[in-house]
Amino acid sequence: IRFVQASGAMITAAVLMLSVALSWPYLTPERGGVAIERETFASFPRQLGDWRQSGIPRRLDDRITEILGADDYRSAYFAKPGATAPVEFFSAWYADQSKGGVHSPEICLPGGGWEIAWLERTDVAERLGSETPFEINRAIIQQGQTRMMVYYWFDQKGRKVAWDFEAKFWLMIDGITTGRTDGALVRLTTPILNNNEAAAEARLQDVLLQLQTPLPRFLPGGPDQR
Repeated sequence: IRFVQASGAMITAAVLMLSVALSWPYLTPERGGVAIERETFASFPRQLGDWRQSGIPRRLDDRITEILGADDYRSAYFAKPGATAPVEFFSAWYADQSKGGVHSPEICLPGGGWEIAWLERTDVAERLGSETPFEINRAIIQQGQTRMMVYYWFDQKGRKVAWDFEAKFWLMIDGITTGRTDGALVRLTTPILNNNEAAAEARLQDVLLQLQTPLPRFLPGGPDQR
């Protein structure tokens, strides 16, 4: 190696790389320092299509709220005339995930006594008439004789992703390129009655479709992600 002489191009490239590395902290936006325009979940609609909120939004106890660590959240049940069971809507939003953030249900559910009996990741963009990817997790969870069907996904600046590691990847990219480190988890849950999984899924799909219009007001995307 000692006999190899660096060319002018190699020296120039090395100097440029070193200059970029040294100046990078000054060129990139401050993480978590971007003001985000969004509506708080306090103004979340009480009706989603034919689905009406049942009762008042559920308030989590102090211990769970502390573990959740969200800056804003909403937990409410929605019922529809003729539907045999309600659908629970839950979303937690974080203004700055650089020091924490979204907790994956794959970790939280077993901690709450629920067993994940089945889980798959799928893209429902075509079903929703969307041209951009919309990845969700479809799961069946159980606790004793109780079985529930769950849809959940991570919203990272408008991107709908199913894998928590992908959400962390986009969090890093957004933090570097825009300074935004906000993000959210969205979860829909409904009971499976009489082993009728098709009916449970139909309820989740209906509510999921109705959420597409109001949800961006509370989970803002960006200029390139609507």
